[in-house]
Amino acid sequence: MVKKNAVERRLDVLHDQWTEFAQLPEARLLRWVVEPDEVRMVEAFLRKEEDERLGECPDLFLRLEEPFDEPARYGRTLREALVRLEEESRAGLEEEGLSGWRCPPVKGGATDEEAFLAACESLRSHYESLCEHLVLVLLPVRGTDAGAWREWLRRAVEKAEAPHVRLVVLDDARTLALEPLAELLPERVVTIPARLDMGRALEELSREAGHVDTPGGQFRELFVRMGNAATKGHVDKVEELGARAVAVAAGHGLHSLVVTARFVMGGAQLGAQRPREALEHYRQAEAAAEQSEAKGEPEGALLRLKARLAQGAARVTAQEYAQAATLYEQTALLARALKDARMELECWRMASWCCELQKEVERAWAHGQRAWEVGRAMDTGTRETSTLPYVAEALVRLSHERRGPRAAREMELEVESVLGQDWRPEAPAAGGQ
Repeated sequence: MVKKNAVERRLDVLHDQWTEFAQLPEARLLRWVVEPDEVRMVEAFLRKEEDERLGECPDLFLRLEEPFDEPARYGRTLREALVRLEEESRAGLEEEGLSGWRCPPVKGGATDEEAFLAACESLRSHYESLCEHLVLVLLPVRGTDAGAWREWLRRAVEKAEAPHVRLVVLDDARTLALEPLAELLPERVVTIPARLDMGRALEELSREAGHVDTPGGQFRELFVRMGNAATKGHVDKVEELGARAVAVAAGHGLHSLVVTARFVMGGAQLGAQRPREALEHYRQAEAAAEQSEAKGEPEGALLRLKARLAQGAARVTAQEYAQAATLYEQTALLARALKDARMELECWRMASWCCELQKEVERAWAHGQRAWEVGRAMDTGTRETSTLPYVAEALVRLSHERRGPRAAREMELEVESVLGQDWRPEAPAAGGQ
């Protein structure tokens, strides 16, 4: 028998959890409680089961990612998605001698949930010979109203009569948004914590990869353990493992790996609200990047840029805005030398923002103008993924502060000529406004 790796063993765990749920006659909704690092593994299991060539369960899994933007018609949106899915697969089914399914019309007076459930029951009945259960995996890509989502699921679960139609949702273990629903309908809503321990899985994969007697293998093992400790907030453990990882990498001249380790250590310290300790790690990362660059390694300069940006974030977190502004000014020149327009813009934007916080309006304006010019010179695709709208917002604000409403309006018109009328950003920029 071929020994299974850590990923395959966890897919087996999910298979067993699904089978346990599927065998419960009263169950209608599987509420899979997952940690953030377990989501990808659960989705991998679901994708596997969606594929008729790879799936091992006697059930037909369909993933529905329609947004939950309109709770009042979410069921009808799902019903329309079902029709599209069936139409897309109809050619293959007809080749196997199976006639196409026709979705029944919505009955008069049917609720939103009933319209969806009726379509599901009809589809499962049509393809009864192909599957034991029809499984609808609801993973809305948008829609953040947890209360409305919970209420829609409650109505759907209460009205779900067909035992061979099942629903699956994921519930974040950090928030347990669907806990009230599970308590209200314990027989119909079955809660199964995934409990995959993905941190241990990564450690197992590292050991299974072998070569633990080589510098690369030793670093990989320590790095995985560092990541697990960081995820759990064990900062002291990150420091201990990180020091060992740095020693291994530095001892063999693997400077880029030193940078990688220092970034994890700095991130853990920053997450623990220790920006000055984080800053020291990022400085050490820059020093290692300089060594990499001196050896002619192509990634050295880019690693130095990233280390300096991380130092800026630590300075901002420590509210050391004057030092941060100077650092961003200097780093903008490095970004320009690397021809990284997106990062050059970001450096000037953050330098401007830090100066504005220091009440240095003219300096903030000058840096903002440099960011604006970098953004204007970008191609459309690069510009759309940059922080240029935040630069524009700051320049309008600074124009008003420097010269009043007329100047601000002139700046707005200039911005609209470049970014269009709907240019304003929807949310605050990370690390800035």
